[in-house]
Amino acid sequence: MSPKTIQLLRAALALCLVLAFMACSKGSSDVSISDAIKGRFYSDPQLKAENIQIAVANGEATLSGQVSSDAVRQQAVTVAQGTEGVKKVIDQLQSPGQSAGAPSAPAQAEPLQPGQPAAGSPVTVANVPASGAPPAERAAPPSQPTPPPPPPPRKFTIPAGTDVRVQMIDTIDSKTNQPGETFQASLDSPLVSGSQVVVPKGANVVVKLLEAKTSGKFKGQSELEVALDHVVLKGKSYPLSSSSVQEVGKSRGKETAKKTGLGAAIGAGIGAIAGGGKGAAIGAGIGAGAGAGSQLIMKGKQVKIPSETKLDFKLSAPVTFTLPPKE
Repeated sequence: MSPKTIQLLRAALALCLVLAFMACSKGSSDVSISDAIKGRFYSDPQLKAENIQIAVANGEATLSGQVSSDAVRQQAVTVAQGTEGVKKVIDQLQSPGQSAGAPSAPAQAEPLQPGQPAAGSPVTVANVPASGAPPAERAAPPSQPTPPPPPPPRKFTIPAGTDVRVQMIDTIDSKTNQPGETFQASLDSPLVSGSQVVVPKGANVVVKLLEAKTSGKFKGQSELEVALDHVVLKGKSYPLSSSSVQEVGKSRGKETAKKTGLGAAIGAGIGAIAGGGKGAAIGAGIGAGAGAGSQLIMKGKQVKIPSETKLDFKLSAPVTFTLPPKE
């Protein structure tokens, strides 16, 4: 063998030795890094029970396997990155909320287009017109017309001095009834204002007993004095102020009566039927001016104003009624 050939063989052998040494050194370094990472995982109470696979090549540590939570995954990456000799950590760990095969690192966001908001920034939908036109150019929605206000209620005043005739429903008796008691009646003629009927005929009227004197206590005479108290219209009560009607019956069997209206004495004869009852026609006398018309029954020395008696009053003060708006 020539000297030149021997020299070439020596050079090739030396190169092989160098390469083998480098391979052994490199493999030994990656193994030591892997062992170091495993040791640190084992000493960490959060990672020691986790099933994590570690592969190191050229100083790059790849972590794979299924971990119990995202917090554990982040802790594993942090511990591996802090291990001496580790150049890079490739995270392939899977956590419960992560899809299999999905990259653990967040995907890189695409470049923003002009006018495009950054990811995560709030977007006000109202500022983005659906048509693509600028907000200022959009037509405002048509405003709804304001409904007209409801018509006001109507008010009518019945003046003082108006005649009011009522028909009694209840019976008033000087023997059994006391001053202050009220009795039901109905309006016998409507109350009008111009051509408008304000209170119709038949409306409920309440009459109040002002005075009741029994025969024998007041010079042998029985006396009843009544006045209007209030009228009810559409469920509302309207107080009334009026003249009074006074019925005076003389004793000793004289069947006469005196009718007065607030200080005005009016004499009139009244035909009376002793013992007449409800619904009986018992005679009538209608006074003039501020007087009153009524029917009267005298039994013995007592005075009664029976049911269906018609009494005339005169308003001494005006009264205002409220009616619904005209339809």
